Amino acid sequence: MFVEIGSTEEYWKRQDAAQAIALLVWEGLGLGGGDAVGDWSRNCFQQKILLGIGGGHYVPRHMDIVRKDGVWVGHLIAGYSLPMEDPGPSKSQANLEVGGTWKQAIRVAFDTTRAAFPQGEVLAHLDNKSFKGWQRNAIVGFLAEQNIKVGKPSDFC
Repeated sequence: MFVEIGSTEEYWKRQDAAQAIALLVWEGLGLGGGDAVGDWSRNCFQQKILLGIGGGHYVPRHMDIVRKDGVWVGHLIAGYSLPMEDPGPSKSQANLEVGGTWKQAIRVAFDTTRAAFPQGEVLAHLDNKSFKGWQRNAIVGFLAEQNIKVGKPSDFC
């Protein structure tokens, strides 16, 4: 889980904010002896699990899906964490080979999400606007090779 307290060092040092978040997690998961908020039994049913690919730091297009009821989230991979080497003039070729560690990042995110939600159906969702055409084509091609389904926001209802 990723939780951020502000966006500058001034806010990062706030103990009151850190304690408020810790209490929320503690109570939300039912660790304080009370009932948990929501259903945290991820193995007892089949649901669609979001693997968000692309976007900025706060991944707003994926967050539109996260806010829906009944959506579980595996990983949200911001675009800057998917290093891709520009293939140069070969961008228009059908056999596009893009270097970088982006394939490994996507594969590990998918595999760990799948392990965490063994009964769920992991669907990748791309923030299409955050990628150049050649990047999007490379990612979609890789997902197809790996048999990772790509979903639209309406697929998560």
